[in-house]
Amino acid sequence: MILIKKTKNPPKHLNTLKYFNVRMQTTQISLTLSEPLLQASKEYSQEYGYRTIQELIIDLLRQKVIMENATRYHEIETRMKKNIGVKKFNQKDALSYIRGL
Repeated sequence: MILIKKTKNPPKHLNTLKYFNVRMQTTQISLTLSEPLLQASKEYSQEYGYRTIQELIIDLLRQKVIMENATRYHEIETRMKKNIGVKKFNQKDALSYIRGL
């Protein structure tokens, strides 16, 4: 026999299912490719295991946009830590600079 004690406020458990049900809003676009580029894209996507050309294009965009920005931000952060190209302001001048943006 198993006894289960009921409480008014049971502990909250991590709901891992919500992480698998994340949906992103997407927008459809139209893309025009020359026939040679389309054919090369089809061959490339098959060779490298993409199910569709759309998957290939999404992966390429992700690499270009996200990865290059991450690299760029890392370079900027490194320069800032070394005080290379960093503008230094007192509080008054900083507010003036920000308002001027």
